[in-house]
Parts: sequence; structure tokens; C-alpha cells
Amino acid sequence: MNINDGNGQGIDWDGELTALMESSGIDLAQLAQPSRARRIGRWIIGARAEIGAVVLTVPAIWLVDASGAPAAATVPLTVWLTGWIGYGIWVSAARPDTSTLAHQFADLATATYRAGSRQVFERSRPVRVRWRAWRAPRPGPGHGLTHPDPVKGM
Repeated sequence: MNINDGNGQGIDWDGELTALMESSGIDLAQLAQPSRARRIGRWIIGARAEIGAVVLTVPAIWLVDASGAPAAATVPLTVWLTGWIGYGIWVSAARPDTSTLAHQFADLATATYRAGSRQVFERSRPVRVRWRAWRAPRPGPGHGLTHPDPVKGM
């Protein structure tokens, strides 16, 4: 391996990767990012099981829901059919093990929490402005600044 970071420590990973690609017959000058259409096509091919599960299961769920049967009969079947969508997603994700799933769910939970807190913060601005206005000191009758009495108003 090449060690050339100046003071003899570390590995030149770019050089090693370049050497490996050249030894494998990959021409670096020919490398280019695939087109958007090719990337979308690859995603669709990779998601065949998920797409198939959704295409087959959603009409079945609609049919079960529109049948007019009591909820005690339709809910278990709907949950079971939804499980097939989950199975299609699991197959499309290359059947990850529990460790990979745990990390993916943790990342999803973190992203969901952050998006939710951003939305709450954005939509709660009027409430925060009213709260700050209510808490702001106001000149009282004769003796400096006081807070308004929430019972009497001002």
C-alpha cells in the first residue's frame, strides 16, 4: 500500500482505489454518472417486490373495505394484506437483518421527530408571540412595571 501523507502515516485510499480499478480493467476516463432515467429505472427494478405488493394489495384492500362486511371481519384481513406490503418492502430492501432494520428505524424516527418539531415550531409562532407579549413588563399604575393579572385582564 502507498503511504504518502507527508509524514509516513496513513494510507492513500484514493490511490489504492484508482490502482484497484485500473487493475480490474475499469477505465477511469470513461466513468460518468448515469442519467436520471437510468437511475430511476434501476430504482424501479430494485423495488419490483414493493411495487408489485402495492399494486396487488391496495385494490384488494379497497375491495374488502367496500364490501360492507362488519369491521370484525374486514380489519384482520386488511391488516394481513398490509403485512404483504411490508413484506414487499422488506424484500425490495434486500432482506435486511435486524441490526440494519434497527438503524434504519432509528434514522427514520430521528428524521420524523426533527420534521415534526420544525413544523410545530413554525406553526406555534403566533402562540409564542402572544405569550411573550403577555409576559412583557408593562407600566403599572403609579409604581413601575408589573405583569398583567390573568384573571382581571390588565
